[in-house]
Amino acid sequence: MLGAAVVLSLGLARAAEGQAPASYEAVTVQPGDTLWSISAARYPGSDVRAKIWDIEQANHLRSPLIEVGQTLEIPSR
Repeated sequence: MLGAAVVLSLGLARAAEGQAPASYEAVTVQPGDTLWSISAARYPGSDVRAKIWDIEQANHLRSPLIEVGQTLEIPSR
């Protein structure tokens, strides 16, 4: 519930600034996945470090450590 409220508030803040609301895709972490590998696969040609930061912010992660089975909200390209 809290996560939904945060995503909604971020979308409203972007709309207020004249930007389209962000959309997200839910991704379940698989064995061997890292934020780096997820970012590199989802955003080819982008700065992977910046995309990792975006994912960390969207999911309120305090570190890049993720666990198998964890569901992450991945910002759209």
